Amino acid sequence: MVSYAVHAGDDTGMLRWLHCVEDEQHLAEMLITHTLARLGRRSVHAYSEPTVLAPTGLPVRNRPGTCRALEACGFSATDHARYLHHRLDTLSPRLYGIADLVQHPDGGWQLYLRERDGTRIGEARVSAPVDGAVVLEWLTLAPECRHLRHAPLGKCLVNLADRGINHVTTCLEAPDDRPDQEAALHLHQAAGFTVVDQLHTYTRRP
Repeated sequence: MVSYAVHAGDDTGMLRWLHCVEDEQHLAEMLITHTLARLGRRSVHAYSEPTVLAPTGLPVRNRPGTCRALEACGFSATDHARYLHHRLDTLSPRLYGIADLVQHPDGGWQLYLRERDGTRIGEARVSAPVDGAVVLEWLTLAPECRHLRHAPLGKCLVNLADRGINHVTTCLEAPDDRPDQEAALHLHQAAGFTVVDQLHTYTRRP
């Protein structure tokens, strides 16, 4: 199965997603070839936008057949992001954390992180819980709290665990030799996240 479209804004093609038996690379190539024929002579981007089921990018470690098929059909990859995961039942000992939680109309949560004395140190946004799992969409620190490093992230995770969340995933932009992105990756790893895959986007020129 494959989903594709033409972008109304710039007339580029979009291969939104495809699924087949991952060990059967020729099946993925057939779907890609069909898509390119239907889209005609134009630039085509693959896995360049999020879907209801997945973030932007193809998880290349878990989808090696699709990755090879795209490259065989002339697509070039860009390292887009790291996909990270944390099991919250591994938190021990738990940090002391205070957070005010606001539920949004879409079901997601916004957490306002505080110290014991009530001083706000940051805030975070997570998706609506699904079977005890959420996506950490973003986390920011108050400027005067940058020195706290991964402590606010730990507080966020503890508060999620206290609300019955067992799994948290998040995406971080690929480092691409940028010190701030490398620092963000190290911060998440220090808080207990592990990198489970790399997300690549793809482009094919006519």
